[in-house]
Amino acid sequence: MKKIAPLILLFPLFSFLIRKEKQVPALSRHFLENKMIYFPQGSVHLPGVNAEGKSTKTVSVSSFYMYPYEVSNMLYRVFAYDVGLTDFSLYEKILPDTLVWRHKLAYNEPYVEYYYRHPAYRDYPMVGISHEQCELFCKWLTEKYNADPDRKFKKVIFNLPTKNQWYYAAAESLSDDNGKKNVIPPARLFPWSGPYLRNGKGLILANFKEIDQATIKGENATDNNFIRNADYGVAGTLNDNADVTAPVNAYLPNEAGLYNMAGNVEEFVREKGITKGGSWNDTGFYLRNDVEEKYDSTNSVSSSRGFRFVMEVVEAK
Repeated sequence: MKKIAPLILLFPLFSFLIRKEKQVPALSRHFLENKMIYFPQGSVHLPGVNAEGKSTKTVSVSSFYMYPYEVSNMLYRVFAYDVGLTDFSLYEKILPDTLVWRHKLAYNEPYVEYYYRHPAYRDYPMVGISHEQCELFCKWLTEKYNADPDRKFKKVIFNLPTKNQWYYAAAESLSDDNGKKNVIPPARLFPWSGPYLRNGKGLILANFKEIDQATIKGENATDNNFIRNADYGVAGTLNDNADVTAPVNAYLPNEAGLYNMAGNVEEFVREKGITKGGSWNDTGFYLRNDVEEKYDSTNSVSSSRGFRFVMEVVEAK
């Protein structure tokens, strides 16, 4: 693991980071309380259907709030800097492995040196971290929020989303005529409406290895291996608007207001060993809501794997 010295930040722990193009929030208490995406208690039809085309399993999900972005380098550096002030041994434990960018036949040394630290990448998704490091981030954020005397909620828990929470958030739709949230049936392939990776204006909706739409939909495919192995493009072409990862506020949000639920970086969930959403290094098949990717659940790290978090309110007042 490449060691990185503590970074002296010029921003307070709970503040906003302002960009000319867009405003990307840091760990502002106001943002955590008022701008995270709220999902009310409800039911979701999990992937898998019977012979009649009906879902084989429906689960209930308690209410929660989801951070609309993947955790950025800047947010993680705020965490690392704060930890380093009081516990250097823990600070060393939570440092990312920047060597995940080093690959044979690829000149990625600039990413090794600069992706985590350089201001140009502050709004890019955090990578090179393990499931345990993500949990430590959430534990730290929980302690910070619950210690704030001006907090809105008496007690909350920040955590990785469960599989069911992630799927519920990815499947959420616009409000219906009665103002109530609908749950999209399993036929919805992606976190947005429609079976395509571009919208009606031709704008690409995610950061991924491009393949043609017929393959993504399974047309003319004889089995899943054809879909999985098809790869008619590479990440980083001009057509996908990104080199490797893209900023966490890139591309259009889905109807619920979540950015990059599909593509950019595949996301850890609370259950170890799987990720959801696919990444910049995956083909369109892995961006589907019903698809999971596997990893070594011990200490596996990757340049295509990151996370977002949820907030669960334990005591409101």
